[in-house]
Amino acid sequence: MADGKHVFAVVLYIFATLIFTIKYEKKQEVPIIIQDDLEDVLSGRGSGAHGNFHALPDIDDQPTLDKNDIIYKFSRNTVPVVIEEYKLVFFLVAKAASSEWLRFLMRLQGNEKWCSKGPIHERSTNNLKYLSDYSLEEAQELMTSSKWTRAIFVRNPKPRILSAFLDKAVSHSAKFRQKICPIFASSGGDYDVCIEKHKDFDFFLYNITTNLGQNVHWRSIYSRVDEKWWPWINYVANMEDLSMDAEHFLKTIKSNVDGVSAWERIGKTGWSDNERDCNSLGNSPFLAKKDSRHKTNAKDNMRQYYTAKLEKFVEAHYADDFNNPYFKFNEVKLFEGEENEKFSR
Repeated sequence: MADGKHVFAVVLYIFATLIFTIKYEKKQEVPIIIQDDLEDVLSGRGSGAHGNFHALPDIDDQPTLDKNDIIYKFSRNTVPVVIEEYKLVFFLVAKAASSEWLRFLMRLQGNEKWCSKGPIHERSTNNLKYLSDYSLEEAQELMTSSKWTRAIFVRNPKPRILSAFLDKAVSHSAKFRQKICPIFASSGGDYDVCIEKHKDFDFFLYNITTNLGQNVHWRSIYSRVDEKWWPWINYVANMEDLSMDAEHFLKTIKSNVDGVSAWERIGKTGWSDNERDCNSLGNSPFLAKKDSRHKTNAKDNMRQYYTAKLEKFVEAHYADDFNNPYFKFNEVKLFEGEENEKFSR
């Protein structure tokens, strides 16, 4: 009888051990599966881990890149930068921290001029590769491959356009009169009126953004990418959450040489509020402190410049930015009705 109990106990022990082992192994399998999916997402090949990631269309439905496509034809701020080591195609957007991002990419590539006061938007200075530097076949692969991240940071038109006005028409008034007013006149506008009223926000909106709508600083973001390519940009972030989204984004792109993320490489420290002084590098994370030359305080000043009528004009004129499935702007409503002013995010 004792032997029977002993045998039963042994069998029970073996059975319990087997069950525990199976459960344990299954538990160990879950993180492996999740990690594979997570790496797929973080590398820009999938969607689901973060709202900024967009699922890619079916590869069989991919558009064909043409030499005259906006994203390929040689033009400042429409042709994206390519960083091969990080499998990154990055779309710069004027008045959405484009200069800061350009400096970051230059620094990531080891260009010592990233903190200079020189013309960093000139290709001869930034020494970066652009999509147009590749053949049509190569560029097609970069724009459709699930192994590449195609990223853009967008900004609500209301603060963005005001920021452009304050920066270009007000802070750089002399240059605006010298460069923009003659172009405005050649397009049929009145040169003298431009000289006189270029610092008036309503003149800027009604005349400059309409007659010179292709200027990179105030053209709509949606119009600077061919419509057929928007579904293939798989990381779209909002400038309203700039510092946080920048950190998340930079942690997701990793070197194909050593596996180190762009955040760990240069993003998490070494930045100041003046990225044009190579002798005064700080210890802040990237974009934690905004470059002082672009601190136009547009968000705080919006009600000082906008009227209900101007707000409605911007909503209509930049309707493509407000009404598309890719940009997820927080609401910026300055006026509820003609008299009641209200601001909400």
